[in-house]
Amino acid sequence: MRWRLAFLGALLLPDLALDPFQGALAASLRHPLGTDDLGRDALLRLLLASARSLGFASACALLALAVGLLLAWRGRHLLGAWSALRSLPPLLFLLPLAATLGGLPALPLGLLLGLLIAPHLEPPLRARLEGFRHSPAWAAERTLGAPWPSILRRWSPWAWQQAAALFPSAWLAALWGEATLSALGLGPGPGRDSLGRLLAEELPRLGSDPSPLGWAALTAVLLLAWGSAPRASKAIGWSRKARNFAEKAMGPQIPQIHTD
Repeated sequence: MRWRLAFLGALLLPDLALDPFQGALAASLRHPLGTDDLGRDALLRLLLASARSLGFASACALLALAVGLLLAWRGRHLLGAWSALRSLPPLLFLLPLAATLGGLPALPLGLLLGLLIAPHLEPPLRARLEGFRHSPAWAAERTLGAPWPSILRRWSPWAWQQAAALFPSAWLAALWGEATLSALGLGPGPGRDSLGRLLAEELPRLGSDPSPLGWAALTAVLLLAWGSAPRASKAIGWSRKARNFAEKAMGPQIPQIHTD
């Protein structure tokens, strides 16, 4: 998970400088993948686009987890609404919207992806939180009237451990959502490079005028798809860590209540 969060910094990186006089150069020692039509080094552009796509997916996943935790804790009265939203895949909502608007900028797309992924995370998060909601530790917190800042300080790490097991799934959904829209020309504009944007530019040329950048972008996407597949062992490991943390945290928080 940490390596995914590290790419959040890529969202602040500047764009590559344009040099049209060096455009469409063949691969060389100086430019291993050549340059694009605007003179940007193709390898640097691929690395920047990949880092931005991963950082964008991490930001969307964090938003989805935060909203999912809120829905799981406070949204029990609207379970029917969340169930209806889960029946609608995010792309099924985003594709017609993006087509109607002629594309979605990065910020609205990120917000929509996070909000649409969140209902899909709500059931497993609710299952994790229900055990705590009926535990003696939570009953003690309510009985003693602990203030919310104190409760959040004590239990936020545990809640984050519960949510962290779902981070890879949310991250993967956001990554492919943005890549699909951008590859179809419905994502952020040309001013924001991403893997989807590279595919939109290079895939039509692979059959007639292939470039090293096009093959490299396609290879990067396939490697991400293979390497980002959820691993059952990782999920089990996260669950064990969360359970151990909860057991340690709940132990000293349960007061001893003596009745005469």
